[in-house]
Amino acid sequence: MAGEFQIVLNRRNIPLNELVSDLQTVASSLGLKTLTRTQYDGAGQFGATTIVRRFGSWNKALQSADLLVVNRQDITDEELFENLASVWTKIGRQPFGSDIEKSTGNSAFSLGTYEKRFGSWNKALTAFQHYLGEGEGIEPIVEEGQKIVGTVQQRRRTARTINWRLRALVLIRDNCICKMCGTSPAKDTEIVLHVDHILPWSKGGETVHENLQTLCSKCNIGKGNLTAE
Repeated sequence: MAGEFQIVLNRRNIPLNELVSDLQTVASSLGLKTLTRTQYDGAGQFGATTIVRRFGSWNKALQSADLLVVNRQDITDEELFENLASVWTKIGRQPFGSDIEKSTGNSAFSLGTYEKRFGSWNKALTAFQHYLGEGEGIEPIVEEGQKIVGTVQQRRRTARTINWRLRALVLIRDNCICKMCGTSPAKDTEIVLHVDHILPWSKGGETVHENLQTLCSKCNIGKGNLTAE
């Protein structure tokens, strides 16, 4: 019939799993681990605006699709400090700004992220020092428990787990060098460092600065065989 035509109505309330699947399909077809809104608009079924409206933000949509979030807006200071501690441990020395560039593979965040947050790389290092120093000399009493030795009950002041902040303090104090063999990631990039209880926790040793030491993985395993916790 002359004058007849068809109109196409936009779909509403598209299931989230369908949106996630399309994000993954587009990323796979482009050979990418992440997507920009422009890239998705060029190859996706639904449009980036729809994605953002349903998930609340583009980054949340990427997270739901297990895609890499490149430009997070909600990074906390603690995440940046924990990442800095991780880089410090990985390279076995205080990082320079060039060590933080994401192209090196050392850091989860770019140097620009630190500079934007703190004003400069030096100011980021100073803020990191202050953050760690706030807890220095304070015993990390995180839980209470009881250890039974024969008929004697001893009150435990700390948990066995070593949190990242205390771990960083010990590693930096020990210059990221194994206290038993003297090796370090600064000398050998294959070296993995652990923080270990000097007096085993199971034998009454507490998780405090003075009872912790830096050991490489080989020495820690060897020590464990001699004094199993």
